Amino acid sequence: MLTQIDISQLATIEKLHLEIEKGTTIITGETGAGKSVLIDAIELALGSRATGDMVRAGEEKADISLSFDLSHIIEAKHWLEQHELNVESDECIIRRTIHKDGRSRSYINGTPTTLQLLRSLSDLLINIHGQHEHQALFKPDTQRDMLDKYAGNTLLLNQVFSLSQQWHALSNQISTLLKSNNESNSRSDFLKFQLAELEELQLQENEFENLEIEHKQLANSGELLQNLNLALHHISENEEHNAIQLLNHSLDAIDSLQSNNPKINAWIDNLKSCVIQLSDAESEMRHFLDNFEVDPERLTWVEERIGTLFDKARKHKVTPNELFALQEKFSTELIAMDTSEERLSELYKNLNIIENDYTLAANKLSASRKKVAKKLTQEITDIIHELALPHGQFHINFISTDITPYSANGLEKIIFEISMNIGQPLQALAKVASGGELSRISLAIHMATAEQHTIPSLIFDEVDVGISGGTAEIVGKLLRRLGKTHQLLCITHLPQVAAQGQQHLLVEKHHKQNASYTHVRKLNTEDKVKELSRMLGGVEITQKTIEHAREMLEKI
Repeated sequence: MLTQIDISQLATIEKLHLEIEKGTTIITGETGAGKSVLIDAIELALGSRATGDMVRAGEEKADISLSFDLSHIIEAKHWLEQHELNVESDECIIRRTIHKDGRSRSYINGTPTTLQLLRSLSDLLINIHGQHEHQALFKPDTQRDMLDKYAGNTLLLNQVFSLSQQWHALSNQISTLLKSNNESNSRSDFLKFQLAELEELQLQENEFENLEIEHKQLANSGELLQNLNLALHHISENEEHNAIQLLNHSLDAIDSLQSNNPKINAWIDNLKSCVIQLSDAESEMRHFLDNFEVDPERLTWVEERIGTLFDKARKHKVTPNELFALQEKFSTELIAMDTSEERLSELYKNLNIIENDYTLAANKLSASRKKVAKKLTQEITDIIHELALPHGQFHINFISTDITPYSANGLEKIIFEISMNIGQPLQALAKVASGGELSRISLAIHMATAEQHTIPSLIFDEVDVGISGGTAEIVGKLLRRLGKTHQLLCITHLPQVAAQGQQHLLVEKHHKQNASYTHVRKLNTEDKVKELSRMLGGVEITQKTIEHAREMLEKI
């Protein structure tokens, strides 16, 4: 609920601090005293349009702060958590500064914020009803929420919302897959043709590299045999001078020194190692020569195979080494296409299940709404009649056209409608012209839905326009009763309404040195008697007027 209001340098207000209590707070004062400035300040803090001329004359900027206790406003606390706006305590402070050049800045818990976010939060905290801009009651979403809360549709709403989210998610997946499949039909035919060509080749991994090595061996077999035999001649077959023989002579010469010099011993080890390695190389060469055959037919086949692979690679704009990987890629892509068809079939099956579940849940929600709408319509109409609107007829209209398929909000749009006079057609609540009528209709709706209404603070401006006498007393009692479940701020000109408030604020204007100053003070019991007497009497307040005022308070 709203706990504090702080205003500085706004219009006729120089500095003002108010602590707002629970229940019904009545705001009164002479015409022109500045009651509207107080409501304007709250609206400005909550994000209404600001202009530089709102700043007090001679000052650079105006500053407005509203403090709220969120201990019982769970939705607002969740909103702050979602937007990471400091929820360490149950207090929320909304602040707005307005400069004389028209610029303004808004803050939530000390963090700069946009007006859009500010208005989103304010919708969870306070409603202002009357001849002002903050009338969330006009919004179809608000009207639908009020009906659903009155009907206790929370579980059904959650079910419909969840199924709607699932339906839209699956529909998006199906659309994406269908688009992909349509685009890939020609691709699939292309892949099948190309893959068939590649599979005819019976490609092997690293085949081209191995063919190149084999081709070099086969093409240069004569030179290879000649060079290998020459190498063996120099390594071991030359009886006079061969490498192994020379190494052994060198080893014998050094070994005969019989020295303990570490360097000489290292030389001996190195020479022994060379003899061993050279002998191993000789053995491998002889084994290769013993098994090597010159095969002209094999050379022809290898050359033809290499040519074939080059031709296919050129066609597919890859290197011969990449042909095997390309074949694997084509095969994987075709398998994925086949899998997408199976996935699409599964998605359609799941979508059909969700559609059936949604239809069942949404129909239950609609039935619940329509059943409760009759009761709520009658309750609101009865209260409207009590509020000096004897011909008022309230109606809840269900519009099922132009609804988004599988909407998160159900199968219909909810519109609150009203007819104020006999023979007048029903029309949307937002089209009712009279501010006083709007305030009383709002009061009737909030009275009928009070136990289910979650917005904790309500402001009624000019709620008593066009009524008097007994009707005014009824309005006052209704406001006091509504104040048991909500925090109310009510501007009134009628003593019958003012007498019902648990807290009474008096707005006064003073003039000093060619300047006007608006002050607001809380009234005690005797002050209330004086203010009610002023509202009851004329120019001169008599003892009877004072006694009448005191009697009104005693009857509460």
